[in-house]
Amino acid sequence: MNKKNILLAGLVSVLACSPAFARPVAVGADADASEPLVSYWSSDPGVTEMPVSEGASETYAETDRKWQGLPTIAVTPGGRMWCAWQTGDSVEGSEGPDNYDVMYYSDDSGATWSEEYMIWDVPDDSVRLADPRLFYDQFGKLWLILIRGGLKGAYAVELKNPDCENPSENLETGEPVSWMKAPPAHRPTILSNGYWITPVEVDTDAQQTYICRPNDETGKYPWTTTTSQPAVTAYPENKTFGEAQIIERKDGSLMMLSRLPRDCGGGMEISYSYDYGTTWTPYKADNGIPYITPGSKFHIQRLRSGAILMITHATTADREQLAAYLSYDDGETYPYMLMLDDSDIRGDWRNFGISYPEAAAEEGENGEIYIVYDAGRYEMKEIRMCIVTEEDIRAGKPMSEYCRMRMAVSKLGGFLDYVGTKETYERYLTVKPGTPKSEILKKLPSIVTLIGEDGSELELTGEWDCPDYSKNAEGRYTFEFSKKVTGKAQDRYSLLKAYVTVADGSENPAPGEDSGDSQSSGTSEQAPKSGGCGSSAFAGSMAAAAVCGAVIIGRKKETSKKK
Repeated sequence: MNKKNILLAGLVSVLACSPAFARPVAVGADADASEPLVSYWSSDPGVTEMPVSEGASETYAETDRKWQGLPTIAVTPGGRMWCAWQTGDSVEGSEGPDNYDVMYYSDDSGATWSEEYMIWDVPDDSVRLADPRLFYDQFGKLWLILIRGGLKGAYAVELKNPDCENPSENLETGEPVSWMKAPPAHRPTILSNGYWITPVEVDTDAQQTYICRPNDETGKYPWTTTTSQPAVTAYPENKTFGEAQIIERKDGSLMMLSRLPRDCGGGMEISYSYDYGTTWTPYKADNGIPYITPGSKFHIQRLRSGAILMITHATTADREQLAAYLSYDDGETYPYMLMLDDSDIRGDWRNFGISYPEAAAEEGENGEIYIVYDAGRYEMKEIRMCIVTEEDIRAGKPMSEYCRMRMAVSKLGGFLDYVGTKETYERYLTVKPGTPKSEILKKLPSIVTLIGEDGSELELTGEWDCPDYSKNAEGRYTFEFSKKVTGKAQDRYSLLKAYVTVADGSENPAPGEDSGDSQSSGTSEQAPKSGGCGSSAFAGSMAAAAVCGAVIIGRKKETSKKK
């Protein structure tokens, strides 16, 4: 029995128990299979015992997942969070045909997540279901975008009543709609004219863009390519898929960012369009911080305030030090940075890194920004979330009462988290220029006793140091404790790090604000406040630019003329 028959047999056995169950449906003439998608709820009888394909030992149970990552998030008008990601057999990418997508929900701002989860898969044994995307359109419809791997179709399924009571019983989904054949790496960007735009990856040499002119009255969402001049990579030898994303600037021009290998041009290149994606300037690399990445996915979007939020790695070395940046001048400079997650995840960057962030397009009523990402895909198997505000990012550390850092959406690796310390000491220090390192070290303990989530204690004796500390250079620096956590445990909240700001006391407020805005020190009931802005050593030419904070982080202005 192949995967198709296994899935359909399971479908028949649970239909009577699940009135909102999504049946396999044929979608569009350009589809490569007559039945491209099937879905289940894990709470349906027998589903978690079903093998993911013929002859596979893995089932749809959480305990059988070999990896998980590439998350996406949306927040409904009623405040419910939906989070989906890719998971499955022992590998990802084209080598993992038994990959599928799962989706969970939270009704308490991410403090806890549903035990039941929705499963999406494809019947064809040779095709994987790749990274999902949740997308709210301007008509109030929530779409789940599902990609059949190998350029075999991108489909969208409407979640018709995402705020319904008891989703596993009452969630209604529309029939899958065939959107495009090439895969988008991000959710579409909604332009000021109401069109949707997204880059697609036909090949690695030229980034094409697709436009949708949605007609909600007729229910038609046709995607067509308008690209007559694709954006050509600055590195022709680059064979990495760009996972590009587009943002519209205030003057109506479009800026498209694309990923490079971590040893090329800072890891990110930029192209511009002045005719809504018909033609694009050649990509330009080496754009400076924060337009860098270690060869990993990034995220950019405009916030309700008008600021641009950029989420990427603060280093080109490895998939670590995930940070959020703010720009108030349309991406020319980024004066503010908050380290979201710099926890030490050991091992190979691909297997154990912190990566693939996405922020929900919808902000909370108090300006909450909801950011999800994966951590330790193959061993820790964690999906994490940070809730931050612009106030937190501008401060370079958690400040608002709404801030929650490194929350667990899913945690399947069985690692023990250390969540506090027995000793009391300040992990965010501000000192004046000229302060010697010795004065900082006096304020940090030589013994740190970590407290585990299970109440256990681990006493460590060591020393603090920051090799790149420069007492006369303003910025933020990370001091690290010499002893680390070993075994199947992790310092999830970077308790063995202290963040030191060298500053003369002046502030650099956001436009329209004064430097006396409230700096209340709200506390989290979910987890310790953590994750300030660190001055990590950048690879190669980035080393001299390692400090952040009050220093303006900028890039050269684009000089291409409008066409």
